[in-house]
Amino acid sequence: MILQKPEAVRMASIFHKQGGLGLIEILVTVLVLGIGILGVASTQVVSLKMNAQSQSRSQAVLLADDMLDRIRANPSNVGSYALTNGSAQGADNGQCDTSFSPNNGSVAADDIAAWDNSLACLLPAAERTIAVNGNTITITIDWDQDDQSMNPVVVTTQI
Repeated sequence: MILQKPEAVRMASIFHKQGGLGLIEILVTVLVLGIGILGVASTQVVSLKMNAQSQSRSQAVLLADDMLDRIRANPSNVGSYALTNGSAQGADNGQCDTSFSPNNGSVAADDIAAWDNSLACLLPAAERTIAVNGNTITITIDWDQDDQSMNPVVVTTQI
């Protein structure tokens, strides 16, 4: 005759052998969850960086369009708007001046001074060029984009 253990003793020995298995499963689950959360956080950081670059690029396009509108409003002095490549100079000793009011004596000089100040205020380390070739105007705006593969904004139009 074979003696069998009572049911309660058999179940207790099975649970005793599997006592640490649940803890290992929980630790693995926490590890996988932690890696997933780190991946989401990394994606969020990249998204914020790209959003900032997109905002700066949009700002540069709007500033180029602003200068083109200023030139269109003063068609008799288009040649006065030509600027060689250089850093944007804000009104406050080269820095941004939010209370700037140009007073240079000519519309073109005032437009350039106000535009330069806007560039200095809105784009980090902005550089600009306005090339006038007859009735074709090309505006180039570059700034510190934190990404060497990004190109400057170039807008060309005819007046």
